[in-house]
Order: sequence, then C-alpha cells, then structure tokens
Amino acid sequence: MVCPVFRVDGREMLTARGKMHLLNTTLAAQPSGVFEDRFSRCLLCGACEQTCPRQLPITEIISQARSTFSRFYGPNGLKKAAVCTALSSPELLKGLVNTGIRLQRLNALLPLPAHSGLRLKLGLLDEHSVSQPPYVQPSPGKENDDTSPISPQNTSGTLSYFTGCVARHIQPSIAQATQSLLHWCGLSIVHTPTDQCCCGLAAWSAGKRKQARELAQKNIQAFSRSDGPIITSCASCSSHLLTYPTLFTKDDPWHDKALAFADRVQEFTSFFDGKLPELCCVENSQHPEQRVFYHDPCHLRFKEKGMSTPRSLLQKTGVQLVDPEDGPRCCGQGGLFHIACPEHSLEIFEKSSKQALAGSPDSITTTCSGCLMQFQEGIARQGQQVRVVHMAILLTDFLGKHT
Repeated sequence: MVCPVFRVDGREMLTARGKMHLLNTTLAAQPSGVFEDRFSRCLLCGACEQTCPRQLPITEIISQARSTFSRFYGPNGLKKAAVCTALSSPELLKGLVNTGIRLQRLNALLPLPAHSGLRLKLGLLDEHSVSQPPYVQPSPGKENDDTSPISPQNTSGTLSYFTGCVARHIQPSIAQATQSLLHWCGLSIVHTPTDQCCCGLAAWSAGKRKQARELAQKNIQAFSRSDGPIITSCASCSSHLLTYPTLFTKDDPWHDKALAFADRVQEFTSFFDGKLPELCCVENSQHPEQRVFYHDPCHLRFKEKGMSTPRSLLQKTGVQLVDPEDGPRCCGQGGLFHIACPEHSLEIFEKSSKQALAGSPDSITTTCSGCLMQFQEGIARQGQQVRVVHMAILLTDFLGKHT
C-alpha cells in the first residue's frame, strides 16, 4: 500500500479506496463530523493516483469533497482555518513572523523546554526577517541594464520570481540564495512583484475553492507586468501554480489568463539544471567528502523527470548523493495535514527521517518549503546534528567557494 497514512494507521477507511467508497454512500450528502474526519486524514500527496488502475483524479476528488464540509471541519479545524487566513494575508503573516523574531531576541522562549513545539517552530525563522528585504524591489525610473533593478513598466521578456510564503517571510535566505544563483547565470535582473501572495495550495487542499481562486487571480494580476518565465524556489508552489487553469471554467475570462500564466512557470531544479552546468563543474569544485540526502517532495517526484533533475543538479557540485534503497517517502507535512493530524504526521516523519539518516548524511536538502520545515523541525526535535537546508542555499554555499 502506497498511502503514507495507511502505513502508520492501517485502517482501510483512511485509504483512497476507503474514501472513494464513502463518497458513493448516502453519508456524503450530509457529511457528519466523523465523515469529515476521515477525509481530513489525507496528505493529498498523490501517491495513490500513480497506482490507481482507474486513473482517478483522487486529490481533486478529495479537495472537492472538502469544499462541502463545515467551516472548521476535521481535527484541529480552527487551527487550520487560522493558518489559511494568515497565508492569504501577507501583512498578517509578516506581522506574525516579526513578532516571533522579537520574542527570540528578547529570549522570551528560554523558560520553554528545548524541544517545545513553539521553540522549534520559531527556530525556523531567519533572524534578519524583520529588517532585511528577501527580494529585489522593483524601482521605477531605473535603467533596465545588468546592474539595476527593473521597473514594473519595463519588464517585457524579463525573468520573474515567485517567492512563496516561506522564502518571502519565514526564511528569506532562500530567496537571497536563489537571487545569487540567478546572478551566476547572468540573470541578475529579476521581476519580483511586491503584490504577489500565497500560491493558494493550502486553501485548495482545504477545499476553500473561492479563496484559492482569489489568490490565483491576485498572482496572475501581479505577474501580468511581465511576459517572461516565472521561477519559484518551492516545488509545491510551482506544482500548484501550474494548475491555475483548472481553478476556472473555460468560459471564465480568467481561464485564458491562467493558461498564459501557467505556461510561464518553470520548476526550480529544471530551470537551474540547464543554466548552471558550466559553472558548477569548475576545477576543484568537487565535494566528495560531503554526503547529501535529497528528499523528494511529493508534488515533484510524480512529475516527469521530477526525481532525476534535482539529482542531476546536485551531482554537478561533486557531492556524494545518499539515496535510500526503498525509494522516496512522504515526510508527513502535507500542507495543513501536520496541523490537523500531528500524531500521524509525526509517525510518518519518523519513518522518513530514519530513511534519510540511515546513510549518515552531512546535509539533508529539498526544494519544497513544507518538506524543508518538516525536516528542520523534526531533526531538531530528535537532537540530530545534521544540517537541513534548501537546495538553493546548498548550491550557493558550494558555488561561492569557487567563484
């Protein structure tokens, strides 16, 4: 059975097969709290879709089912709703992050146990989140050359960067590392609209279709000032951005705009694998002593070349990749799943982290923001002295020693 939840729980009703059966009963017409709970216990990882003999769009079906549920459905429903609200409001999210960093600076968390959930979560924040902008600010009136930021009025054909919530607010070092990689590629001029927002994956996963469409519309509008490629450093964000056309009916005016937007989106590792080869393979740039475990995000590993391209990019640095013999596993983060079902999330992560640590890596890396934070918090909770870092930062560290 490929379902991560079934692997730790063992109840048939929690598998995709069990959920599809429930949807075909009279219970689906007026879902009870128990019914909603069953559908909450799904990561929407997509593993079941890959083995489904009927090729059902299971993640879409489950998201659609959730759209009929009560406002605070499932376990920890209020917490999930609060997170969705924060993600949909950049100013609110920024305020929460800044408050967390100020608490760190005041040592207000010292009385808490070392492995307290609050301390571990606040430990994910970059110290400079409050004062240092995580991306290039468009500056009107500047000449569009190789050194100046571009003007929003002059961005035709320009590469754009979708930061995502984590790289924009929680760990801006990811955005800064991505900017450094672009600079090494000779692409230092980047259009990063300040009015972009959450990609909407969390809202879509929770069944909040209206909110997901509103967030998509905001991003489509924000990036309409340029017609060049759009890259993002988060695998889950890029996966969801590509699905924007499915959020609108074909007769909706936003459908064609969403199609044009999705055509511009490029996944992080695919983009840089084609841009960085001659820069990575410089003399003395090998790091054979560095053992790296790459965690495959579920939103990427089921795509074409979704597993091979990230490894190709890492291998160009000369590191020794540590791959598991039994193939990749879900980390258990699942967007809002780790909030709704923390016990299941922890059990799934324990299996995934055991697999990652088996090869004694020096570093664990990934390109999904959710997976990254799940590993950072989980490895810290276990007291393991293994660095967990986004691939953009890992690549920047290696390249920076030889440029």
